[in-house]
Amino acid sequence: ATTTRSLDGSSPEILLQRPFVYFGQTYNNIYVNHNGHLTFNSPYSSYMPQRFPLYGPIDLIAPFWTDVDIRQTGLVLYNQYTNSSVLQQATRDINSYFPNLNFSADWVFVATWYEVPYYPMTKTTFQAVLISGGQKSFVLFNYGSLAPTVWNAGYDTINSFHHFTIPGSFSSSATGNNSTFSLGSNVNVTGRWAFQIDSGPDGCHFYPISGATTTRSLDGSSPEILLQRPFVYFGQTYNNIYVNHNGHLTFNSPYFSYIPQRFPLYGPIDLIAPFWTDVDIRQTGLVLYNQYTNSSVLQQATRDINSYFPNLNFSADWVFVATWYEVPYYPMTATVSQKIICIIHYYAIYCIVHTDKKLKEYSKDKMMEGTYFQNDFKPL
Repeated sequence: ATTTRSLDGSSPEILLQRPFVYFGQTYNNIYVNHNGHLTFNSPYSSYMPQRFPLYGPIDLIAPFWTDVDIRQTGLVLYNQYTNSSVLQQATRDINSYFPNLNFSADWVFVATWYEVPYYPMTKTTFQAVLISGGQKSFVLFNYGSLAPTVWNAGYDTINSFHHFTIPGSFSSSATGNNSTFSLGSNVNVTGRWAFQIDSGPDGCHFYPISGATTTRSLDGSSPEILLQRPFVYFGQTYNNIYVNHNGHLTFNSPYFSYIPQRFPLYGPIDLIAPFWTDVDIRQTGLVLYNQYTNSSVLQQATRDINSYFPNLNFSADWVFVATWYEVPYYPMTATVSQKIICIIHYYAIYCIVHTDKKLKEYSKDKMMEGTYFQNDFKPL
């Protein structure tokens, strides 16, 4: 179906053929709003993109929030599927992007903004695809050609308990011929961004916070730590490491720098910095380190790496954990208003270079026929 031509308009209320769970809220209807967003309880006409979090009263999914004007050209279309090859494709896609879920899609909702002009006139194409199965819910954002504009992409929830903004929103690099949205991805598929949105991510599960502690000092470091396995870091093999108080790790010698610097440094050292800042543990906080060559930690590391880097068939034989636990920044005060907990896990270093073909262009006729797009647009 297509929406009525209007400025800052919306679809009518759309009754969903399956309930859709969005961060714990179950919805049975949806609105496809012209200005690049989806809402559930009512249409939303806002044409001026705002930064997340909004801390507002609505649940909002925004693949491309900007000032769209379809009064003369462009189409906003929507469709939903409870059977057909679209469900099979959605099932394959989700299991590829989120391995180990054993997911099976039973409903797909596709909203397409096809060659929609901004105010004033241009042409841009993008999609939001909602996918559900059981209590699992996902959204895919698909980007085609994006004319230059100011816009925001991501999602937000009531009171912003959950929110996310795609990096690059509001920047000049987000749109145009070299758009980071249409040429980038968080799932290694050009122009596609995928998110699980049923209850939010589980969050980081820390590895054991235990082991030896460093001596209390300002801008200090651990002693030289002999590694129980050689560690390869971008072609260099190391047998020792230093855990530095100011949030970084080095190999040949300790490093005391407390002023964070931008990479690249073009310097003489190999450096890993989970949180480079001015830390002061003279009175409170701990810097701990430990390494493992057996135990459940290796099993956890193996599961984690195979989840994050599927198809490697990886098996961890060594893990090193460095933890900066409840460390205060300098200067020390009677109350520490912010705490840092960082853990580094070393199993192997992977560099993945992904080369994608440029997005193909498709005619309106093919879109109207329900073509499954090679650049992973869903049918209308």
